[in-house]
Amino acid sequence: MVDYMILTEKRSAFDNFKVALGGETGTVNGHSYQLVHAQGHLLQYAAPEEQVSSDLHDRYKSWDLQYLPWRITDFNWKLVPIPQSIKVLQRIKKVSRDAQNVVIATDNDASGEGELLAWEILNAIGWRGPVYREYHDDESPAAITAAMRDLKDISVQDEDGDYLKARTRSQWDFASMQLTRLATGLVRQAGYDVKVLPQGRLKSVIIGMIYQREQAIKHYVRKPYYEVKFRDEYDHLYAREVKKDDEEALQKVRHLHKNNATLEAQQYQASEVEEISRVTKHQAPNTLLDLSKLDAILAKQGYSSSLIKKTYQTLYEQNYVSYPRTDDKVITTAQFDELVANRKALARLAGIDESLLTHLDARPKLVKDSATHGANRPGSRVPASLEEIGQAVSASQADCAKDIYRLLAKSALAILGADYEYLEIKGRVSNYPEFVTKVNQPINLGYKLIYHTRELPKQTDGLGQQAKPVVTEGANPKPAQPTKLWLFKKLASVGKYGIGTGATQQSTMADLTNKQGHYLINDKRGKLSLTATGNFVALISLHSYIASPKITMQLFDGMDQIRAGKMSPEKVLNTINKVMDNALTQFPANLQKLQQEIPLTDKNKIKQATSRQPREKVSVIFDGKQQQFNRKWGQHYFTDTEVESLKAGETISFKYKGRTISGTLAILNYKGRKFLGFKPDFEN
Repeated sequence: MVDYMILTEKRSAFDNFKVALGGETGTVNGHSYQLVHAQGHLLQYAAPEEQVSSDLHDRYKSWDLQYLPWRITDFNWKLVPIPQSIKVLQRIKKVSRDAQNVVIATDNDASGEGELLAWEILNAIGWRGPVYREYHDDESPAAITAAMRDLKDISVQDEDGDYLKARTRSQWDFASMQLTRLATGLVRQAGYDVKVLPQGRLKSVIIGMIYQREQAIKHYVRKPYYEVKFRDEYDHLYAREVKKDDEEALQKVRHLHKNNATLEAQQYQASEVEEISRVTKHQAPNTLLDLSKLDAILAKQGYSSSLIKKTYQTLYEQNYVSYPRTDDKVITTAQFDELVANRKALARLAGIDESLLTHLDARPKLVKDSATHGANRPGSRVPASLEEIGQAVSASQADCAKDIYRLLAKSALAILGADYEYLEIKGRVSNYPEFVTKVNQPINLGYKLIYHTRELPKQTDGLGQQAKPVVTEGANPKPAQPTKLWLFKKLASVGKYGIGTGATQQSTMADLTNKQGHYLINDKRGKLSLTATGNFVALISLHSYIASPKITMQLFDGMDQIRAGKMSPEKVLNTINKVMDNALTQFPANLQKLQQEIPLTDKNKIKQATSRQPREKVSVIFDGKQQQFNRKWGQHYFTDTEVESLKAGETISFKYKGRTISGTLAILNYKGRKFLGFKPDFEN
């Protein structure tokens, strides 16, 4: 009997805990322990039809629109083991029988996902004893041993805010599957041969934002205007100060016709220039990069979101980089001290002149007494070279890994650089003082020489002696092509705190742009565009609640309120009913616009069914998704017993053409098309 069964999220974390604590078993802080690990989520929600009473089975299995909306109260929220995880679950249960307490040591992130998957496992194995939680900042030995000294008792499951938040989110997402059925069903009813048109909390918002930007570009009409300004001999322009959103004031200084501007210019004469003020100003470094900004920058080098996500995770598991899914923008004093201690090695790796690292005192806006994980940055393990970073991942990830590390190092080291110092000179036209200008002259580039996303400020001449009236031409700006950087900034600008963490945004982008998604194309310059399927998704959900940034922000806020104990999970979960009620009205109304923008043609309409009888399919939850496989393999028809064994992830055997065939379900590939099917053991 051991005091603690310590449950980690995955094998890599298990290995790191084993190193930190001194073995798979042993003693920590005077308590005996046994380490075990999951492999991510071991359980998942059963299919909708298996969540309800038998008399409702057909209703919830059908994609027929007459059965929408769902009644959330019909669900029992049944969880079933993922087929490939059954043995892992059994091993954890076996170890738990000899433990007095459980310590949850899964990933500690703001979403509460680590808490959720741990409680799902403990509920599945029937654990009824005390439960403690450790909160490690990263998987370094120092962070793990420190976290094990400060355990929190969370034995009362329904009072664990992290768990309640994550559970509510997972239930909300499950219930939102009906939005996907509604969108797909309506478009198919209209005759279009479309794949599944997914709708979701952040996915619908992202696709909608990109659609709106593409439409703005498509319908852009240039509207020139002409404005009188003054120009001095150093090419500085002096203009009247008008707020961009003050339409009335803008109309007074901007002319629609050049002749009118020319007539106004004739009212002015050349005039001397006078200086209003001369002030030395300082600008401190920005907060460190989060995962979305890192993704947006590296996208310009041709790396996909999926590759960045996987590569960063691999580096984290080896302590080369900090925790990926943090929502922190600052670092702790201890983390700052570690950065200062490692600065010379990091500067060498990033190609930075270490003499630039002169600001070794913590800036209050960037360094706080506490933070959950701290902002994304290099980890506690500093490599001897970037080649070591490349060798820590697969060959296909090597270049991406080096660029991730180099970028993180520059971003972090920038906070050790001096402030950017510049001279701000303001001037005006003496005879017409409403015409003013501002000139910035760099004095010390400071941290910008370490890390800066734009061109470095250039030296400029001071104010001239005299300025002359000129007519300048401007126009309403054409919307720029959507990019990851644009999108992530737009998401961050919603409300007070934005929508989702940088890691959540980056993960969703990875899902939308992967090879299976077919919704977004991300080119090698980081520009985004909707695919044909993505346009269907955007058009059917246009102006609906599920695609509304404001509604999505409110939902994220509700999840946080659950975590803080200020709102009941039921209240937040029930918001899906309002979202669905809105969709039942808005989605059908959107069909007309969809049909106008995407005319039905021979290429995109549903083909007439052929006389060939469809193969009998069996539904199963596989890899966390509802999928189907053929009931027949070759000439063999799987028996009911064989079907149940396959659905449970087990290997079956049967006689076929004089030989014994054994195999399991697996994802197969035929001419580039992936599908779920029976895979015999003799197939590689």
